[in-house]
Amino acid sequence: MWNLIIGILFIIGGASGEFVLKGTESSFGLVVFGLILTALGVFQIVKKNNASQ
Repeated sequence: MWNLIIGILFIIGGASGEFVLKGTESSFGLVVFGLILTALGVFQIVKKNNASQ
């Protein structure tokens, strides 16, 4: 769940251009990292919901 929230925040921060991925100085890199975290968060939620059914 936290991956989803943090991922969305990273996407918003990178897309605004105000924040960059440390070490790369790339806002696009932050967006990509945010997408990966968001996908992981969604996967965890779906897996948890399928396991409880």
